[in-house]
Amino acid sequence: MTGESEDPRAAKILELEERRRAALIAVDIATLGRLLADDLIHIHASGNADTKLQYFALVKNMCEFMVIERPEIAIRFHGDVAIMTGPMQHTVRVKATREIRTMDAFGTQIWAPHGDTWQLVLYQATEIAPHLG
Repeated sequence: MTGESEDPRAAKILELEERRRAALIAVDIATLGRLLADDLIHIHASGNADTKLQYFALVKNMCEFMVIERPEIAIRFHGDVAIMTGPMQHTVRVKATREIRTMDAFGTQIWAPHGDTWQLVLYQATEIAPHLG
């Protein structure tokens, strides 16, 4: 995971993203609860959107994150808001069928200040499909 911003706040955002990824794999809802804003909007690659509580239900009951890779992350700041973008690869096990699925996607995340830390307020994944032609 890399971040190209020279803004000193970028290191904190990268640290929080690493904690978010680890919490998803460990199904650590308490840590996720601190990292994700109460008014989070989580948009899946399918286009379905979840609230924070709906997303927690998915993490606990529907899929098991096995691997989450973020090889190249860019972070830009607009005022007090951090915009994180970059490719990602998720490998999950669907709990109902035990099927393992891997998805390549491009992620956009918006982090906003919250007290003395930051919280994720928006997450959107767009599946990467081959270009036509």
